[in-house]
Amino acid sequence: MSASRELDAGRREDQRVLAALLRFVRGAAAAGTTLQGEVELAERIGCSRKQVRDVLASLEQQGVVHRRQGAATEVDPVAMRMSVRFEDQLEHEALLRQLGYEADVDVLETTDTLLTPEVAALLMTQAGAPAARVVKRWRADGEVAMLAFDTIPLPAGHTACELGDSIYTAITRLWGEAVAWEVATPSAEILGDEDAALFERRPGIPVLTLDLVGIGLSGRRLFHAREIHDPATVSYSMMRTVRPPQVFSTARYQF
Repeated sequence: MSASRELDAGRREDQRVLAALLRFVRGAAAAGTTLQGEVELAERIGCSRKQVRDVLASLEQQGVVHRRQGAATEVDPVAMRMSVRFEDQLEHEALLRQLGYEADVDVLETTDTLLTPEVAALLMTQAGAPAARVVKRWRADGEVAMLAFDTIPLPAGHTACELGDSIYTAITRLWGEAVAWEVATPSAEILGDEDAALFERRPGIPVLTLDLVGIGLSGRRLFHAREIHDPATVSYSMMRTVRPPQVFSTARYQF
């Protein structure tokens, strides 16, 4: 086997062990229990004790687990929550793998369309302008975890078939600037019939939704997305900065 193939095989094995161990970490956080011992974890994952120890050392540096000599390894549930944050933008497939899931994505639809008045207002452009509609579905360990309905305005003379796999790469190519910010508005909805069919769940269950607007450095609104997330698969958190209380003064106001 060549050196490059050996390196690739080693990386795949490291990723496999990390993903498997993260499943145990996730389970312990949800149950409020300590993590199994290194020997048991190595046996159940099918790896060496050193591999388990190396992954735990990395997770300890991130604050996800706490280890003490002679004591069981504890999982910090708050640190687990902070591994998925609203203010961090990650491709969903990478996000799911980061949590230890086997992740894959399917493109269900890529079609040419026209901007609706509602989406055009959010993107500050003209209703009826040409756009591309892309529907994607992500799975975690074989179960549907997320749906995304993306709308990307198209410059004159371009079509949806030019987008490729990543809308971020396509936007940069089409408009000459990258998405610099995403304004994400979370909400909760009851799954409707049409969405439930794509989500492979029964209608009427609660889901997390995100309404996203992508903005470039120039201020141009580059895309709109409506996303549906299974809250049992991924739990998002947000970190807020606590500032000293401000003394309110009416001196600046003249009545």
